[in-house]
Amino acid sequence: MTSGATAASTSEVSTETQIAQITALRYPTKRDEAWRHAPHTVLGRLSFGSPSAIAGEVPWEIDAQIPALDGPRIVIVNGVVDHARSDITALQVGLDLSTTDHRTGRVADRIAVDAGSGIEHVADVFVALNVAFSGDRVGIHVAPGRHLDAPIHIVMVSTSAGTHNTSCSKLAIQLDAGSSAKVVETRLGESSEFGGANTRTTIALGDNTTLDHIIIQDVPATHVHLSRTEVTQGAQSELRARLFNLGAAYGRLVYEVQLAGEGARADLSGLYFGSGDQILDQQINVIHAAANCTSRQAFRGVLDDESTGVFNGAIDVRPGADGTDAAQSNDNLLLSNRAEANTQPRLEILADDVACKHGATVGQLDDEALYYMRSRGIPATEARRLLINGFADQAVHDVDIEVLRTWIAQRLGHDDD
Repeated sequence: MTSGATAASTSEVSTETQIAQITALRYPTKRDEAWRHAPHTVLGRLSFGSPSAIAGEVPWEIDAQIPALDGPRIVIVNGVVDHARSDITALQVGLDLSTTDHRTGRVADRIAVDAGSGIEHVADVFVALNVAFSGDRVGIHVAPGRHLDAPIHIVMVSTSAGTHNTSCSKLAIQLDAGSSAKVVETRLGESSEFGGANTRTTIALGDNTTLDHIIIQDVPATHVHLSRTEVTQGAQSELRARLFNLGAAYGRLVYEVQLAGEGARADLSGLYFGSGDQILDQQINVIHAAANCTSRQAFRGVLDDESTGVFNGAIDVRPGADGTDAAQSNDNLLLSNRAEANTQPRLEILADDVACKHGATVGQLDDEALYYMRSRGIPATEARRLLINGFADQAVHDVDIEVLRTWIAQRLGHDDD
C-alpha cells in the first residue's frame, strides 16, 4: 500500500484478489483538497482486516460513558454487535432493526451491494476498506406512515483488542414514505493504545419523511476516527442533523446530502471543540438536485492549545434545481494564538432563480466583553468560561433530547443551563 496502511488476509474466497483491488486505489495526499490538513503519516499507521468472530470486551469506564437514552439500543464493539449490551426487546410498531453477520458473503459480493458498480467506482480508499472489512451490518427500517417517539441509539465502540488496530462499522437507515424517527450515533473508544475507527452510514429518506440524526464523536485522543455519512432525500422530506466532533487525534466527519426530491429540506449544524494537538475535520456537502429545496449549514468551532479545526463546506446547485434556498455559516473561536482554523465555504450554482449565501468568521474572545464581566466582579477564569460556553451552547441547544444535551454539556465542562 502506498500509504503504509495494511489490510490483512482472511479465509474468504478470492479475498487476496479483492484486497489487491482495494490497495490499488490511490490513497489521499496533501494535494487532495479534502485531505489537505489530514495527518497522513498517522493515517499510514492504520491497519485493516476482517473483524473478530465475537465482540470485544468493553472497559467499565467506557461502558459508563454511554448516554442512557430511552428506546432501543444496539452496541457495536470493533465492528461486531454486542448482543449482551444491546437492547431491542421492545420495538415500536413499524420499526425493524436488523443485523447481518459479517462472516457471511464474500468481499466481492459486499462491494457489489454497498458500492453499486463495484470497487472501481469507489474513489476513496477508506470507503473501500469499510465496504470490505466492516463487521456486522446494522439496518434501521421504519415502515410507511409510522412516527417513532423514542430515539434509536447506535453505539460504536473501538478498543485495542484484535489483530488489527482499526475497526470498520456500517449502518443503513431507511425511512419509508410519511414516517419519522430519531437516530443517535455515539462513537466511543478505549484510550490505552493507538487505534482507529472507520464508520459509514447510509440514509435513504422517502417522500414526506422526517429524520433527526445526531452524531457524537468522542473517541480518545490516541485514536483516529474516520466517519462518512451519505444521505439521499425524497420529495418534501426533512433532515435535521446535529453533529458533534469532539474526540480523536484526527477526527474526520464527512456528511454528504443529496436533495433528490422536490421540496426537500436539510438542516445541518455542528460543533467541533479541539484542544491539545487535535485535528478536527468537517467535510460537508449538500447537493441540490431538485427544484424548490432548502438547506442550512451552521457549524461552530472552539479551538484551544495547538488544535486545528477544518471546515470544508459546499453547496452544489445542479441544473434544474430552480428555486433553491441555501445558506451556510462557519464561525470559529480561537482560545490560543497557536490554534488554527481553516475554513472554506464554497458555492457552485448551475441553476436560475436561486437564493444562496455563505460566510465564515475566525476570532478570539471579546476583550470588551471580558472587561465588562470583570468590572462586575466576575473572576477572569469564570468570565472566560461563560463566554466560551455562550459560543458553544448555540450548537448544544439545537439538540432536542435532554439527556444528550446534558451529556454534551458535561463533556464540554459546563452545566446545561
